[in-house]
Parts: sequence; structure tokens; C-alpha cells
Amino acid sequence: MKKGVMKYLQYAVVLVVVVILLCGIFSILRRLTGTSSTDDLSAGSAEAQTEANIDEKADNSVPMTELSVTAPATSIRVGETMQLDVSFAPENATNTKLKWSCSEEGLVSVSEDGVLTPSEDSAKHTVTVTGEATDGSDLSTSFELRIYPAIDPSKPMVAITMDDGPNPDTTNKILDAFEENYAKATFFCLGQNAGYYPETVQREYNLGMEVGTHTQSHQQLTKLSGSELTKEMEDSVSAIRDAIGVAPTLMRPPYGAINSTVLAEAKKQGLCAVNWSLDTEDWKTKNADDTYKMVMTATDGDVVLLHDIHEYNINAVERFVPDLIAEGYQLVTVSEMYAARGETLDPGTIHYRTDPTTAVMEETTAAGDEDGAAAGTDSSAADTDAVVGTVAGSTADEDGSTDGTTAGTE
Repeated sequence: MKKGVMKYLQYAVVLVVVVILLCGIFSILRRLTGTSSTDDLSAGSAEAQTEANIDEKADNSVPMTELSVTAPATSIRVGETMQLDVSFAPENATNTKLKWSCSEEGLVSVSEDGVLTPSEDSAKHTVTVTGEATDGSDLSTSFELRIYPAIDPSKPMVAITMDDGPNPDTTNKILDAFEENYAKATFFCLGQNAGYYPETVQREYNLGMEVGTHTQSHQQLTKLSGSELTKEMEDSVSAIRDAIGVAPTLMRPPYGAINSTVLAEAKKQGLCAVNWSLDTEDWKTKNADDTYKMVMTATDGDVVLLHDIHEYNINAVERFVPDLIAEGYQLVTVSEMYAARGETLDPGTIHYRTDPTTAVMEETTAAGDEDGAAAGTDSSAADTDAVVGTVAGSTADEDGSTDGTTAGTE
């Protein structure tokens, strides 16, 4: 009896082993043929599909006939993102998925919804980003993107500002120096010059420089009538908007002259006034060495004043841009520096520099302060600059002190 039971148990074990083996063989065959008992793709198998397999399964019955991608800017900083605008035709195209690539692999990624992100090691590269249709239409579109280093708020930074331009003969050579070193600056353009040379203003903007207004014709704003003041600002804003497609948000008052009336008008125009904390007095010395030495005295948070219309400044810029970077300074726009320090640039206020500690006191002067005060003579501004250690009080005669002096006659 016991022998019979043992015999049946042996048969059962053998049967179980055979069933297990058959199940294993069947599973292997099912994987090789890509079939499933339910004909459904599990989450795991979907992740394992290649892009080619996905494209093969896409509905390409109505292919795209037109494809374009518009980037909101031609430059970006590491740590930032940008939303790309993808457009195509016809509207009923059945497969609008794009395959994205970069001329230097791994430096840029684009999400399915068109958000572009530069990689951490992409700084100081200019790349071509391409979007290709996956519907078999062979359509593709590309754009160039300049990638700047990320801004580190804990490290020193300086905002170089250029007044009175553009002058193509000098401004472009100055831009070359910033472009070569992946550095930025702020250019306060005269509206009349922006109207003469819009292509130079466009280059400033396309390189990621900040473009502000230095008014239309460089008149001392504190001596103008209300209608004249409005026209000086409105005309310059229009000229810059015509050149680059967007209105400026920053204004540099000629001679640094500012009062409550000017600030009130600036507020109406959506402009924040920005003067300076370090004046190179390049218009006075007319010497590249002197300008270079003055710029190299800059400290963290300074807004430095130069003019891009003078040929003697080209050599100074070519020297101090790489040298400041070598000393650890980040060369940023005025707006970038203020944003990095958590300070605002509100319309109708006046600024001279940022506070590196971000915890001293406000440095803006609201509309309503003493009329007729030039930069550095306004009591509240002078007191603030004394606290943060600037020298705005010694630079009130930017462009020379003669009223009505026009650009280029300093």
C-alpha cells in the first residue's frame, strides 16, 4: 500500500515539473512573438518600447505640411527654462510629435510640451536646437541658442552700463568683447540713435544684453516742461520698441538729473531710473588705461558707467571684461543683478547700486523727493549710498556738467 502511494506521488511530482516547464516555454515563445493573452500593453512593456516602434504605431494619415518653432529669446542662462512655441499646418495633422536634438549632444533638452532646459554643463556654448517631425514628412526646423553661465547670488557681481549709443563703429566692437567672454551688460540707448541704427540695438538684444533708454535726445530732464519731458521719454521708448520688439523698462536720465516730476513721468511710462555708483569719467580722460584702471576698482554690487560711442573705450572693454571675470566677478545686466539680490526695480524709483548683503536699507528714492536734485545730491539717495559705501555723490556730472550737451560732445 505504501509503495502504491509513493508511486502516485512520484507521478504527481513529474507532472508538476512538466507543467512548469511547459509554462516557461510558452512564456518565452509569447515574448518572442510579442503576443499577449489579453492583447494589452502593460506599463512595463510600454516603457520598453523604442521610439521607432511608437512612431510606427502613430497615426500618420494626415502629415504636416508646415512646421516652425519660435524661441522667446536667442539666449538663456543655465538654471532657466524657456517655453518654445511650436506651430504647424494643417491644423488636423494627426501626428505632431517632434524629435528634438542639439548640435552638441546633451547640452539641451526639450520636453514633450516644448519646455527647453539647458544642462548644468552647457554654459558658454552656442548651440543649434532642431525639432524634426516624426510623421514621415521629413520636416524640420532649427534655431540658434546662446547659453550663459548661471548667476550665483553668493558670488560678487558687477553691472557694466553703456550710455549714448548705439554707434555701430564702436558699439559692435564692444559687443564683440562681451560676446567672446559670455558676459552681459546694459546699454542705455538714445532713442534718436536707436532710430538711426536699429540693427545694432537688435544685436545687443539678441546677445542677451539689456536695452534701456537714455531718453530721445539727451536733454536734461529736470529743465523740461511737462510736455517736453513726456515726449523725450515716449519717443525713446517707441524707438527702442521698434528696434527690438519690446519696450524698455529701465531709464538712465542724462547727467543723472532726477527729481519728483521726472520720476512721476517715468512711472507713467513704466520706467525705473538707474544711475550709477562708479563713474569711469571716460568722457573726461579719453584714455583706455584710465578707464580700465577705474573699472577694475569696482566692488560687488556696483553699477559702472561708461559710454559705447567712444573709440578709446574699445580697448578698455577688451581688457577689463576678461580681467574682472578672472577676479571672480560675474558680469550681469542691471536687472539680473537686482533680481539675484532680491531687490526690485519698480517704475518711478531711482537706483544706484545693489546692496550685496541684501539687508541694509532701501536704496530707491520714491517720486516726491526734492525737486531739481541731480544724482548724488538728493539727500535720501546720498544717505543710502553712504550706508552701502557707494560714490554716487561724486558722479553727478556724467556726460560733463554743461546743460544741453548732446551725445558725442562730452
